[in-house]
Amino acid sequence: MRNLFILVLLLIAYTAHAQTATALLSSRPPKPFKVLASVGYASPVDLSGNKSLGKAGFVYSLEPQYEIAKNVDLGARIEQAFILRPEYIDKTYYKTALAKFTLSVVATANYTFNVTGSLKPYIGTGVGLYYVQASDPTYTIGTTIATYPLPTTINLGGIARLGVKFGIAHLEAAYNFIGDTSVRNTSTGLTLTGSNSYYSIKAGLRFGGR
Repeated sequence: MRNLFILVLLLIAYTAHAQTATALLSSRPPKPFKVLASVGYASPVDLSGNKSLGKAGFVYSLEPQYEIAKNVDLGARIEQAFILRPEYIDKTYYKTALAKFTLSVVATANYTFNVTGSLKPYIGTGVGLYYVQASDPTYTIGTTIATYPLPTTINLGGIARLGVKFGIAHLEAAYNFIGDTSVRNTSTGLTLTGSNSYYSIKAGLRFGGR
């Protein structure tokens, strides 16, 4: 799956590079197709103070976009966030998550505001699929040792984001809404929850387009 993901990213990047080169050699205006390449910081939303073993990390994404109308772009964001989600029982018992990244493919829509000056603010939203690895933590509660196998998660989720463009560069903050993963242990009657939502702050460049 990872090899296929990398191949898709390389093909998209090559397409955008070829289009940019063509536009530079032509007197015609650039086509409305473009690709945004971004890197930055990502963190689980629910860190629950000092008790949580969730950890922030690195995130990168590629997003092909097409300008369907003035200031309106539709796209498909492919993103991988290397974070450790918090996993807990009743927000009392915590364990280090074995799920080390979240992978997503999200259909997006962006609107760029018409303002004077070189900084162009924009807002966006999207909906798509999020993949989180399985986790199999063991908890000791009193004298009981219980295993809670959290399955691989493929959830429908969404994003809300706010950013600003400066020429071919952009800076963006995004919130990824993803449903939690839960499993109940029949021997203890308790439920383990993995909190999948995360936010990110990314900077990047535009290839192609306008």
